[in-house]
Amino acid sequence: MLNKSNDQNTTKKTKTQTDKYTWIHQLKRLPWLILIPIGLLLPKLVKNAPERVERIYSRGIYPVIARVLGFLSSVIPNSLAELIIIFLGGFIVIVLIVRLLKIPFGKLGQRRKNRIRFFSFLISLGIFAGIMLNLFYGLWAFNHYRVPLKTLMELDARARSKEEVAALYEYAASQAALYREQVEENAEGVFTLSNRRGSLEQLVELYAEVGSENPLFKNKTYPAKTVIHSKTMSKLDIAGIYIPYTAEANVNAEQPDLYFVSGAAHEMAHYLGFAKEDECNFIAYYVLIASDDPAMLYSAYMFALSYLSATLNALDSKLYSELYYKYYTEGMKRDAANYRTYYEKYEKHPAKKVNEKVNDAYLKYNDQPAGVRSYGLVVDLLLAYHEKTGK
Repeated sequence: MLNKSNDQNTTKKTKTQTDKYTWIHQLKRLPWLILIPIGLLLPKLVKNAPERVERIYSRGIYPVIARVLGFLSSVIPNSLAELIIIFLGGFIVIVLIVRLLKIPFGKLGQRRKNRIRFFSFLISLGIFAGIMLNLFYGLWAFNHYRVPLKTLMELDARARSKEEVAALYEYAASQAALYREQVEENAEGVFTLSNRRGSLEQLVELYAEVGSENPLFKNKTYPAKTVIHSKTMSKLDIAGIYIPYTAEANVNAEQPDLYFVSGAAHEMAHYLGFAKEDECNFIAYYVLIASDDPAMLYSAYMFALSYLSATLNALDSKLYSELYYKYYTEGMKRDAANYRTYYEKYEKHPAKKVNEKVNDAYLKYNDQPAGVRSYGLVVDLLLAYHEKTGK
């Protein structure tokens, strides 16, 4: 009796596996691919309701998601997202290659089944992509459509005159020069952080300090994590990246120290539910200048100068040149040159161009019409903030 039952179970299992690899079964799975257009439609449904997104999602649902995922991923010191991408990406590539090769080189009697298995895996990838796309918005990306930071912080962000830009440039440059005299240098006379991990932990304390005074930033943060494969990030021109699925702020460890902490602070701002790039640039500056550490303050003002320089140079290149030579110390010049050497090393890499196009399309699709130029819009926020605070 026991043997008969086992035979029936085996027969039933074999039949199920056979049915799975038929064209009819695969066609029945195709409707699940609707998850992809649903995911693409989600942001359009909330685009014109920033107040609701702010109240229900950004200040209600999202902080809970971030706290839970952030706590879970913080247990692992390395980037959990990087590990998942490596193993999952490797698995997908291997399975694709194996199933593809089995079509022409597999056993003659199995080739039809192998074609179906390959097609089945492609459908599974499509369904997986649809699920991940929907999770992307559910776990974080609805924040693209919240109330703008300038409204939340009552900042009069708008285009300014070159005189106003020049005034803030002078202030930031003079502050950078002041703190440059108090930071550490390496053997080449270039600014260096004495303890990168310590600086990342210090950022958590800074965010907590700022959050105690401004409820927009009160959610608990966790230290940004350096990425093992940072060289790949450099080739893609990525200083840092926030991964919503694990709620991790990841930072490129290969980049020079000059913008290391500002990049980490930028990604931590994403963790707090701010999606727009100019807003995260501003928040990074806003948090860093709350520090009393010369290295943090120097990084903040040099980070601001990187954008102020581009804006002022576009408005009046002669004035920009005059102010640069007036305020930039030899130490500041060495730091800037060191970063420029790093940047130029990967400037013409094909991966950089591809990533720039992808990022530009992504930002434009998600309510940032300036695309990759959105980062530079931080100048308007910086000017508005300093006008409001009287600096």
